[in-house]
Amino acid sequence: MPDVSKTAPTINKQIVRGLILIGVLGGCSFFSAASSQIDASNSNSTMVALVHLLAFSSWFGCSLWVSFVAGIIMFKNLPRHVFGRLQSKLFPAYFQFSAVALLAAIATKNAVVENKDTAAPIPLITILACTLLNLLYFEPATTKVMYKRHAVEKRLGTGHEVGKLKPEDPKKANDPELKALSKTFGMLHGISSLLNLVALGLGCVWLNKCANQMAMGGRL
Repeated sequence: MPDVSKTAPTINKQIVRGLILIGVLGGCSFFSAASSQIDASNSNSTMVALVHLLAFSSWFGCSLWVSFVAGIIMFKNLPRHVFGRLQSKLFPAYFQFSAVALLAAIATKNAVVENKDTAAPIPLITILACTLLNLLYFEPATTKVMYKRHAVEKRLGTGHEVGKLKPEDPKKANDPELKALSKTFGMLHGISSLLNLVALGLGCVWLNKCANQMAMGGRL
C-alpha cells in the first residue's frame, strides 16, 4: 500500500496554499490599479470590494457544498456511526470558518452599501447570528445527544447501517431509550438545519443586492 502521508494535507501545506492565493489576489489588485492608473482612494475601495467578495463567496459556496453535496454523499456511503463521528469534527470547523468569513464580509460591507444605510447589512448580521447560534449551542448540543444515542445503539448491536437513519430491526428501533434520544436529536438537528437554511436564504438576498450594485455600476 502506498504511503499517503507524504501527500496528505497538513496545516503547513494549507497555510502555504492560503498565502499563495492571497498573493495572487494582492498581485491582481496591484497590477489592475497600476494599469488603470487608479488613484489611492479608488485602489483602497477596490481592495475592500475584493475582500468582501472573497469573504462572502467563500461562506456562501462552503455552505452550499456542506448543505447540499458533502453531507448527502457521506451519509449514503458511510456507516451511520462513522458518518456521525466525521460530522462531529467537520461541523465545528464549518461554523468557525463561516463566522470568520462573515465577520470579514460585515467589516467590508461598505463595498456594497453606504454608511448611512444602517438597515442594509441586516441580512449579513442575521446570517452571522444564525451561524453563532449553531456554533455555540446547537452543534455541541446535537453532537452530545448523538454520542449518547451511539452508546445505546452499540448496546443494541446496531449503528453499522449505511444510508439509514435508524436500525432496520423494528425491535431495536423501538427501544424506549433510543426513541427518546432520537426525538431529542431530531429536534436539535432540525433547528440547526433550519438556522442554516435561513442563513442561506438571506445569503441569496445579499447576493442579489451585490448583483444589483454591479449591474448599476454602483459601489461594488
